[in-house]
Amino acid sequence: MQNLAHQRILIIGGSAGMGLGAAQRLAKAGAEVLIAGRSQQRLDQAVASIEGHAAGYAADFTNSASLTALFARIGRIDHLVLAASSSAAWGPIAQVSGDALSTALNQKLVGYWMSIQAAIPQLRPDGSITLLSGAASRTPMPGTAALAAVNGGITQMAQTLALELAPLRVNVISPGLVDTPAYDGMSAEAKAGMFAAAAARLPLGRTGAVDDIAQAVEFLIASSWTTGALLDVDGGARMPVQPAR
Repeated sequence: MQNLAHQRILIIGGSAGMGLGAAQRLAKAGAEVLIAGRSQQRLDQAVASIEGHAAGYAADFTNSASLTALFARIGRIDHLVLAASSSAAWGPIAQVSGDALSTALNQKLVGYWMSIQAAIPQLRPDGSITLLSGAASRTPMPGTAALAAVNGGITQMAQTLALELAPLRVNVISPGLVDTPAYDGMSAEAKAGMFAAAAARLPLGRTGAVDDIAQAVEFLIASSWTTGALLDVDGGARMPVQPAR
């Protein structure tokens, strides 16, 4: 396992949620953490919560010119983490428009694609790229076909890039249900009910915390002989608890 001290790690989507959790954990490990997101105000707040060497840069990961400018500012990096989110295209196929699916694809899958393109000239040749996808592409659930299309595309893209970009390592994390600000729009009662029901279906009996995903990010960055991997960090969601007979 690599020592991450003094290594420069850029996290796109690092101002909140799983991206921020990864930034906080990596900074404690001694890395120089750079976080990017659309809002400088949110980035500044996030940087203030990170113990260690950190800086925030405003950028739009769906805009190639903005990404080019970002990498021109930050220069060389050792590792890239893609944790940015997109607008959610939830619902059965009859209710999700082609425009909604196209927006989700362009924001996340194409955004990740352009981020990697922009990063390659600045990435250490034997560094790493870690992409966060989503459990909908791993566990079929009615109403999540659009999410499965977006995140499944990320997984297949990454595994091909692990060959194309070698010795640069490329890996994917597929998170399960994790308590992040993405659910802050729900009422406290509805959120608690959803998380409790989900936990009851999991072998480990609980839903995820941000640091569960951060630990996986740290492992994949530090594990110098891991590439092309798809790591399910979901409490065993792909092996749901079966009711007793």
